[in-house]
Amino acid sequence: MSIDRSSLTREIILPEGVSAQFTEDLLTITGPLGSTSKDFRLIRAKLNIDSNKITVESLGSRKKQRATFGTTVAHVHNLIIGVTEGYTYKLKTAFAHFPLTVKAEPGKIVVENYYGERGNRIAKIIGESNVSVKGDEVIISGVNIEEVSQTAANLEQSTRIKNKDLRVYLDGIYLFKKGRGKE
Repeated sequence: MSIDRSSLTREIILPEGVSAQFTEDLLTITGPLGSTSKDFRLIRAKLNIDSNKITVESLGSRKKQRATFGTTVAHVHNLIIGVTEGYTYKLKTAFAHFPLTVKAEPGKIVVENYYGERGNRIAKIIGESNVSVKGDEVIISGVNIEEVSQTAANLEQSTRIKNKDLRVYLDGIYLFKKGRGKE
């Protein structure tokens, strides 16, 4: 029984208007919506950039190396999609009695009057995510999917209920739509 020990390789073609730069384990992708970067220092895969394509090569073909290879390819695809289309997460506020209000401030999102609490609940805005509040909807958009999704998670977690039945106490801010594209 022979085992193929060759490495895996995948070429990712950059769309028109998108450029890539790879210096010291930092991949920077620039496109029409802006630029974003990802540190590949801890990922065990080789990245090479030619004129209009990025080549990802694994350092082996074992199970863990194949998994790392797939993760690296997915990260590169997410960076490219982010600078060409962008990412948008939509959250909706829900309350039964005390009307909560959401305000976007520089670097943070403030939730006021949550369950009638006097203190405000604060969620951190990660990176270059843009937050806008329209009525009972909170729209988070940006070019980096990790920053946008973590900002949405921070907002959801800031209104989490502790020591109560979650089937009864439904007040909070909940994610109801996520996808590509700027809003």
